[in-house]
Amino acid sequence: MADTEVRRIVWRSADVARIFIMGMFFLFVWRFFWMVHSALFIVMLAILIAIVIHAPAKRLTRLGVPFRFALPLMVIVFVGSLVGLMVAMVPELMAQVRLLATQLPETLDQVQVWFREQTGQGPESELSRSLSAQVSGFISRFVPIAFNMISTVLGSFAIIVLATFFAAQPDVYRNLLMRFVPVESRDRWERMYAEAGSNLRRWTLGKAITMLGIGVVTYIGLTLFKIPGALALAAFAALMEFIPNFGPTIAAAPAMVAAFAISPRTALYVAAFYFLLQQVQNAITVPLVERRAVNIPPAMLLVWQLMLAVGFGILALFVATPMLAVLAVAVRILYLEPSEERQTWNRRETETVPVPPDAQPPAVVNG
Repeated sequence: MADTEVRRIVWRSADVARIFIMGMFFLFVWRFFWMVHSALFIVMLAILIAIVIHAPAKRLTRLGVPFRFALPLMVIVFVGSLVGLMVAMVPELMAQVRLLATQLPETLDQVQVWFREQTGQGPESELSRSLSAQVSGFISRFVPIAFNMISTVLGSFAIIVLATFFAAQPDVYRNLLMRFVPVESRDRWERMYAEAGSNLRRWTLGKAITMLGIGVVTYIGLTLFKIPGALALAAFAALMEFIPNFGPTIAAAPAMVAAFAISPRTALYVAAFYFLLQQVQNAITVPLVERRAVNIPPAMLLVWQLMLAVGFGILALFVATPMLAVLAVAVRILYLEPSEERQTWNRRETETVPVPPDAQPPAVVNG
């Protein structure tokens, strides 16, 4: 019986130093990202807005309008639409907040009475107290979030300035990025840049159209239900549509609270309206926009959103999907494809059988 050979793994000093350097490098990258993540998220938002501005401007150039005129026109239309929406929305939102502040105790009493009538629970039951505490806690958390969203929208004008620079000369920033890439790797980086840009363009433009449609349908529905502040709630629903998975649920919450101020039955109707709207969206818009432009498994996207939301706040939710789309393309082109190519070449070299010396044809002797 042959002796069994035992292989021992020996850690050399160079291996330990290499692992230590890699650990310190990743720690530095994570610390740096933690310090500048807000700036990176703002840059990503500016890129998405630049796509929304640049795409229709390029469409106008096909109609004969010079780009130097088409781009400022699109910037004026975009900013004007945003300003008009804010002018019409802010008074309604303030009136809605004041209405909730004055009618909230009465609304909670109505909810408890309706809940007792439906379930037969007593006024001092644990379930009734739990429901009241949860509704009150939601209101106390929602109002600061609403004001933070307003301040974010108002601060987005600084992002629009950055987006205008990106939309005006996109090739300048592309060439600047490629200068930092080695020449032998530039082809892969250019392909990654082009594919990631194409995916972002399709996803952003599809989302913009979806947001507009959701806003219009929500405004019509809330107006039919006679919900106060329908324009502000519809604009909020359109904005939340930009966030996959979590956005529609967040948008439905303030509308249901406003509907409870009218009656619990109206709140149920509004909840059913948002539920049906979300089902139509999942059946039509998600396959057309999400899966075609950004081919990411839903579970992976959900985990990524949770990670960014817990670590970096609500701003990260707005850029979670486009960031993951870019990372997926970068990992596939810059890491997975080269690895598969190296494995293919290794298999070819292994399968190649060398010709033995005695199989060589004899040399011809001239004589």
